[in-house]
Amino acid sequence: ADGSAYVNHVELVRKARGAEMPASFWTDPLIYQGGSDSFIPPRDPIRMADEAFGIDMEAEVAVIVDDVPMGAGPDQARDAIRLVMLVNDVTLRAITGPELAKGFGFFQSKPSSAFSPVAVTPDELGDAWDGGKVSLPLLADLNGKPFGRADAGVDMIFDFPALIAHAARTRPLAAGAIIGSGTVSN
Repeated sequence: ADGSAYVNHVELVRKARGAEMPASFWTDPLIYQGGSDSFIPPRDPIRMADEAFGIDMEAEVAVIVDDVPMGAGPDQARDAIRLVMLVNDVTLRAITGPELAKGFGFFQSKPSSAFSPVAVTPDELGDAWDGGKVSLPLLADLNGKPFGRADAGVDMIFDFPALIAHAARTRPLAAGAIIGSGTVSN
């Protein structure tokens, strides 16, 4: 599942599409259920059938959880976080608008993502992990060249316990479930 914890990114993307942003986006987390049938290897190129789809990369932080019962609150969700990793969430921008206009959500515009080759336990992050977010730079490169140098600890409106609790509101999450932060875009 992928959230939109960095609401400034949602605001920028909606503005680019000419779509208004409801005020509730600042108070109620957004999460969509992404594909889990295949992933791009960590350092492989992103390959698409057609570059006209508007291939975009999105650097994110993600957590892997233990079992989370349906209806879990933020404290229970925090206790379920087992691993932290990075994700390159791929979006096909030329397909997103028409797909979302159907009112049913993402599918074709959200192809396979790539995860970091290593996941770490939260305690390995030391003071950079506060129990809900990572406060470290997120370095994004494009074709081996620096592209973005965002700070994952800034502008995160919804921390991981809030995202996990939101995802578990109507369903249990099984051990191994991955929850993405959404694009870090500061």
